Amino acid sequence: MTTAPLSGSRAQLEDAATQWAALAPRLAARGRVRLSPDGGRNYPRRGERRITAQLPSQPAAVLLYDDNGCAPCLVLDLDTSSGGHDAVERDFRSLSGLLSRSGAVWFSDSSPSLGRHVYVPLAEPLPLADARALVSRLALLHPTLDPLPLASIASGCVRPPGAWHRSGGHQLLDQPLEAAVATFARPTTPRALAALGDLLPPAPAPHVDQDADALPDRLTPLRGYNEPDQDFQHIARTGDGWQDRYATPSEARQAVLWACVASGWALVDVVRRLEDGTWSGLASLYARYAPTQRRRSVLRDWNNALRHERQRREQPRKESVRVRPTSALKSQRGQAPGTVNQQVREWLTAVDLLLAPGTDLALRATLYALAEAAVLTDSLTVEHGNRSLAIALGVDQRTVGRALKQLLAEPADRALIDLVEPAAGTRANVYQLTIPPLLQPACAAKPWRRGRIHAVRPVFRELGLSAAFVYAALEQAETARGGRDIAASARLGVTATYEALQVLSTHGLATRTPAGWVLGDASLTQLAEAWGIVEEIRAQIARYREERRAWWAWLNRRAPLSLVRDESSPATPPPELGWIPEPPPDDDDESALEILERILGGHVIEQRTA
Repeated sequence: MTTAPLSGSRAQLEDAATQWAALAPRLAARGRVRLSPDGGRNYPRRGERRITAQLPSQPAAVLLYDDNGCAPCLVLDLDTSSGGHDAVERDFRSLSGLLSRSGAVWFSDSSPSLGRHVYVPLAEPLPLADARALVSRLALLHPTLDPLPLASIASGCVRPPGAWHRSGGHQLLDQPLEAAVATFARPTTPRALAALGDLLPPAPAPHVDQDADALPDRLTPLRGYNEPDQDFQHIARTGDGWQDRYATPSEARQAVLWACVASGWALVDVVRRLEDGTWSGLASLYARYAPTQRRRSVLRDWNNALRHERQRREQPRKESVRVRPTSALKSQRGQAPGTVNQQVREWLTAVDLLLAPGTDLALRATLYALAEAAVLTDSLTVEHGNRSLAIALGVDQRTVGRALKQLLAEPADRALIDLVEPAAGTRANVYQLTIPPLLQPACAAKPWRRGRIHAVRPVFRELGLSAAFVYAALEQAETARGGRDIAASARLGVTATYEALQVLSTHGLATRTPAGWVLGDASLTQLAEAWGIVEEIRAQIARYREERRAWWAWLNRRAPLSLVRDESSPATPPPELGWIPEPPPDDDDESALEILERILGGHVIEQRTA
């Protein structure tokens, strides 16, 4: 669907640009802004940029939480969709009266849709839990107040003054610009914020369990498990999801640290994630402490977690601990250029020769997923279902199905895969990677592709396939390269390449130097962890697992599973696993296929003998 063209008078545009330049950088807690690719409906992470004083030419929203999980400005969004313009104006009058009576300092703007944003700059940034609780209490009195802008550290954002609106106008101030700018010089104090809380309905008192058991001394972390359960990592990363399990933020952060201790982590593992922004949710649970006291508080809680874990392990156990048997992941690191490895790299040369710029990126990515699977199984014959390939690519299985159907329909002189054996029962299609005969000499003569072979690494689920191919092109480059050279190597258009470079640069994955573009210093693994992408992969795997079980049940009602499965395969679907997963490997290139192996505790299906 195309978006309506942005419009507005020249005078309004000039006012909007001035307001953006003066206020948007002040409101952007992380110095970041997200551009909307669909005219203001959504603000995905792949549209994230470093904010500048220049007004973007499309709807844009600033992120409201800093790297410590705190909001430097309380932003209240009154939305006409919850009652219309009259309801918004009624709530605005009530809200402005409460803010003025409490001594808070604020300013506001209006949108073309007649909604309003109220901005309350804070002398002390407000942690996620406190900001969310305050907004919830305000919403009890103001039905049009939308809590979403301050509901999430990762995605909490709002269009600032001057920003384009989806209807074509701008967010414009209700007060003179000088008055709005002045609020940042005299922000709302904690006393005024407390006075505002006194004017609101009380929040339900949480139930706090009392536990005064004596704890033993500090204990060196045990190495029984490898990483905290994903529920605890979700709390640490987002600051969300603890309210239904723990009565207070203190209990929630203590639980996260206990999970780290039980997993054999060292304190430095936690501190690093707190200080580099990976665990901004956990940082927000410590925001009540001054920065100089935060490490001391973390150390105290860490010691408590160590004592608790030691006591738990010293107590007699009534049940055994479930430990998942694991095997080493198949890795391309340090792999000798054996026959299959060489043939796969030559096959990828054929892929690049045949697929011109403008080819469907999902189709290209599917081919790279088959290449990665071939290297992992050491076989040019790959038995992978659409769902397994979808996990490797971060797309829906129907997208993979369409791509494979298109590839199999190619004429013989362009065929890159051949269907060796169609799917039957619980067995997936078996594909053979093939190089068209006319291309074989050229593929054999070209230098091998450097480095590991990847499908789509997890972080590019968020940043997009164009960014994935551009990043791969930078990996292959031995020196800095210009944008057009990168476009040719990535087999993308020049415009798409520069847009992808901007996305990569925003997240530290690409750097522009005087000589050209080079890889950035940011870690793919750290970004994937901070954005919760492994959690997303787990959810996709769980959904596909249930679909697969339903398929097995359907087959079993019509024929014994032994007739449709190899005798070496289990006769019943695998049970749910309750283990704590292994950590990612030390290298920064773990793929979704390898995450699939790690999460499921298995390995990629080997080549099947006839």
